[in-house]
Amino acid sequence: MERNFGDRCARRGDFFLQESEFSVKKKMKKKKKKEEEDPSWKMKKKRRCESPVEEPAVGRFGDGSRKRYPLRRKRSRSPEENPAVERYGERKQYPLRRKRSRSPEENPAVGRFGDGNRKQYPLRRERSRSPEENPAGGKEKKIREDASAYLDINNYCLYKELGKGSFGKVVLASYTIKDQLTAIKIIEKQREDDLKYVRREASVLQIASRCPFLCRAMATFQTQSLILLALEYVSGGTLQNIIKTRGHLNSEQILFYASEIVVGIKFLHKNGIVHRDLKPENILVDDQGHIKICDFGLVCTRMYGEKTRCGYYGTPGYTAPQVLSEEDYDAGADWWSFGVILYEMATGKLPFSPKGTLEQQAETIINGEPEYPDSLSTTLRDLIEQLLKKEADQRLGVNGNIRHHPFFSTLKWKRVKKRKLESPIKPKPAKGLVKKDISFPKENPSETRMLKKFNYVDPSWLE
Repeated sequence: MERNFGDRCARRGDFFLQESEFSVKKKMKKKKKKEEEDPSWKMKKKRRCESPVEEPAVGRFGDGSRKRYPLRRKRSRSPEENPAVERYGERKQYPLRRKRSRSPEENPAVGRFGDGNRKQYPLRRERSRSPEENPAGGKEKKIREDASAYLDINNYCLYKELGKGSFGKVVLASYTIKDQLTAIKIIEKQREDDLKYVRREASVLQIASRCPFLCRAMATFQTQSLILLALEYVSGGTLQNIIKTRGHLNSEQILFYASEIVVGIKFLHKNGIVHRDLKPENILVDDQGHIKICDFGLVCTRMYGEKTRCGYYGTPGYTAPQVLSEEDYDAGADWWSFGVILYEMATGKLPFSPKGTLEQQAETIINGEPEYPDSLSTTLRDLIEQLLKKEADQRLGVNGNIRHHPFFSTLKWKRVKKRKLESPIKPKPAKGLVKKDISFPKENPSETRMLKKFNYVDPSWLE
């Protein structure tokens, strides 16, 4: 018996070696026996290897001579040698890939898409320059003609003067071709400094078309010496007229007007615009009783984030303390003005005395406190107090969302934005218009400046 594992492996290896030698010897004996029984057996095997037809393996893999027995069969070009011809036919009759037919007779698609002649059946229609060749050409030309008609000063008829501002006057006019009323702001090209404010106002008027509580521009155009802003005509008067007529408003009326003013102010601030001259005179009322904020002549733009401005703008009595003291201010200046408007709607007067000089008025606003009558509701008084905070960073609108104040708790803001609320005050219908002796200012031949990219027509006016 083996003493260790190595001895056992050695014994097994000898056994397998002996077994393999035995099997080889056994095969050799069988070959010799076959040769003795049939001497021709070896010759038959040799002849079978010489012919590739008799030995398939030779034809497939070759016998070492590439010329006699190539590993790759040469491609058969004749139908007799190619067995695939019997199934698919000759290449000319049944090509695997059809050649592109250039003639209408050989190409069945010609009947549907044309005969290949680009002039008769073009795959891509050539651009038509005339209305006869291009079905849309007439419409495009008509739109251009309509737009140019709106930009022609001779197509407007003036009726009466509506008001005056620092940069020009506003007149009621009609577009004679369609008999549409519009309020035209007329500005003369005199001072170079005024033109930048006019450009800014025109751009804001175009943005205002996206908010129903802002007065928008129907067209902006110019002549040699005039700039004209054709605004939508709002026939219900101003919020100032309503306050003067009624003395003061009740809580329901204040809630209605305040909610729509909030939507308009927040839209301006969202677009980086600070109005800087909010007052009841600049809040128009349309024929259905809804408000329209107007007069964007003093706006400042690109007021995003923590950006501030400095300088005195606005109307005495409505300007914030930071504006009066010529400190840096932001959108909080508009929320102060809104607080003053709320106080005036509720009481019929301003929160700070307008008596005295401008310096005395400014001193009262900066250091004084308003008096609140007992008739004010608790929520309305708290709202006004939050808006008239002296510090701008503590003022509601800047610090906190004004829509979440308890005064607006009964409102559904989605209905407010869609003008779904019914106005508590219905304005009187406008009287018939009588043309007065009024006309556009005469052209100044010495003025030749023309503002680039200024002309604009609102798409809704072209419909």
